[in-house]
Amino acid sequence: MIQENELITFILCLGALFFIIINYGKLKSLPSLKIFLISFTLFTMGWFFTVIEGLIFEELFNLFEHLCYISSSIMMFIWTLIFFKKRGGNEFNRDN
Repeated sequence: MIQENELITFILCLGALFFIIINYGKLKSLPSLKIFLISFTLFTMGWFFTVIEGLIFEELFNLFEHLCYISSSIMMFIWTLIFFKKRGGNEFNRDN
């Protein structure tokens, strides 16, 4: 059975993905944008699998969901390291 909060969260995630696609030109200035996009896509897939597991093959799609979340988290961690390394590392500690 599909839970409403999971479906709403997936729809919001699709909205954020749409926003990213529309603003892709502006986002090109981010370091390692591909890693960020892969991370967000994996996150979106995790929410998709959350919704699907309510319909069929609950255990299989639950496994896929959690694999997507851990992969997304690892990719986001890597992107964050690259982002701050390319920005000089101590961006928040600089005097303006």
